[in-house]
Amino acid sequence: MSVVDLFNQIAENDFGFFQQVRTVADVMTKSPHCLSLDDNFAAAMELLRKGRFHHAPVLNPDDQAVVGIVSDRDILRHHPRTLGKAGEGDDDHRRLKDGVAMFMTRNPVWCSSECSPVKAMTLMLDNHVDSVLVSTDGKTLDGIVTPRNLIKTLLLYHHVCTRDFDLRRLRLVDLDLRNGIPLDEVFSRGAQTVRDVMTKDAATIQRDDVLSTAIARMQERQIRHLPVVNKENNVVGMLSDREILKCLPPPELRSGEREKQFREVLFATKDKATLHLPVHSVMCEQAPSVNPDVLLTDALAILNGTTVSGMSVVHADTRQLCGILTTSDILRVFRVVMQIGSLSEPSVVLDEAEPAIAAESTVEATAV
Repeated sequence: MSVVDLFNQIAENDFGFFQQVRTVADVMTKSPHCLSLDDNFAAAMELLRKGRFHHAPVLNPDDQAVVGIVSDRDILRHHPRTLGKAGEGDDDHRRLKDGVAMFMTRNPVWCSSECSPVKAMTLMLDNHVDSVLVSTDGKTLDGIVTPRNLIKTLLLYHHVCTRDFDLRRLRLVDLDLRNGIPLDEVFSRGAQTVRDVMTKDAATIQRDDVLSTAIARMQERQIRHLPVVNKENNVVGMLSDREILKCLPPPELRSGEREKQFREVLFATKDKATLHLPVHSVMCEQAPSVNPDVLLTDALAILNGTTVSGMSVVHADTRQLCGILTTSDILRVFRVVMQIGSLSEPSVVLDEAEPAIAAESTVEATAV
């Protein structure tokens, strides 16, 4: 197909954007920045800071095989708490020299480069991770796929292939696959606003509650964001796992045992003083929030332009909480659209195993 034919298809709304996304290779980040087993904590922290990304695979310098991955949460958990402060000591500087093997996530989740986007998203959601490494042999790195890749894909669709649809709400009867409704229209009509995608029954935390209560609630619900509300249910901030990890003291030794509950390893601490800190002393007061009637594409632009991965959904006038929008919600809506596309292809066997590699996450997997 010539370039002219391609642009004519786009102009005539006959491109089928979502049908072009067939494998994770179509959306993944190729040749991601990596760390070596020879690198230390200071090098890992600097790489993620400069690159403004959240994950760096770790390679064995001898054969370039992937042996783990370092996430921004690993950095937050291991970071010396008094470094650069009045209480700074020699231990803080020694910790900067710790090798990446001491804090990296071992045995990260993998999938094949031929894996479908649906399978990759399911791996992230089921394993509570926000990165999947991509490889043809489970050893040599081809790329990495994260929720950010999928958000950028949706934004690309919006900017390049937005159709002049009749934006009536999509009804169940409209999904009769014999009608051949395009996936682009399924997304445009079924996910117009934040209200269409958000989690409505969002778990919350009171500003005067303590961190141990927040941790327990996150573990119980298997979530990483808690809108902070006052007694009138007005949103006054956001507490994410990142805020918690920033104030927990670094662990002496990371456990190699399998987790019995969500986030057990990253939240593990015996520091009772930290666990009794009030939520309002740790939360993000200036966290972004959105109105439920904001266009989903506008909300995606906010998520793509910041480091946050979750926003409170509030009524503009009252600041009353009506839900939460996270990258996991975006994964779910993208997965639904792609699954509908699979159903419309009779040659696809939905129960057939995907060529996923080492899909089992470890106790240290980074949670979504």
